[in-house]
Amino acid sequence: MKKPIITTALKGLFLKSDPWEKAHIIWYEDREKEINKKKLDNSAIKEWRALLESDPEKENKEYFKYVDKIMSVLYPKLTEKERTKKARELFFESTIKYIRQNPNTINKKVINYFKSLKKKYRLALITTNTLQALNSILKISKLENLFDIIEASLPKEKDDKKAVFDRFIEKNGKPVLYIGNSKDALLYSKEKRINTLYANLENKEEIKGIESINSLKGLEEKIEKFQK
Repeated sequence: MKKPIITTALKGLFLKSDPWEKAHIIWYEDREKEINKKKLDNSAIKEWRALLESDPEKENKEYFKYVDKIMSVLYPKLTEKERTKKARELFFESTIKYIRQNPNTINKKVINYFKSLKKKYRLALITTNTLQALNSILKISKLENLFDIIEASLPKEKDDKKAVFDRFIEKNGKPVLYIGNSKDALLYSKEKRINTLYANLENKEEIKGIESINSLKGLEEKIEKFQK
């Protein structure tokens, strides 16, 4: 009989949220260098910078609306789908760049704890990272051998958590538990009637209707009770 599956995300659990939440800054700065080097229209970059300087919180929520404009300027010959794929590849490169520059984003104690769970469970990763980018993230984070199953986003998808979740369930059935950090993924997991835990190790805003765990010790205690 196969061991039951615990599914997780990377962000906010094995790695701090910063690589995903701040990588877009690196993305824009690198695209700005490209645009300036090629002497192209940089109006979208200026709009983004103005928003960043005036309202950083709003910028963090709305940065994506300038991405298509910038990609159209840099890659006018590509189709919309090709530009989306390229933009995602570049974004994940920025994520990897951030992790390399900030190795303290790796939660080593969390990783070691989940390694101990492999005796009783299969560990699965559900992520909107593309597989190509994910392999690089796992390598630099020393997570290559942690997960028994990985379901990643397709390059053409725009951060579609539901699509990735559905593919995983279709292939593997429902897991016994999902531990994540993204509101959309957590709510969708609960909608699918999967036991769901919010790995709120960074003490961010609570999510209504989702049980929140604020420490590794709390997570250990919850999973220990879950096993009984």
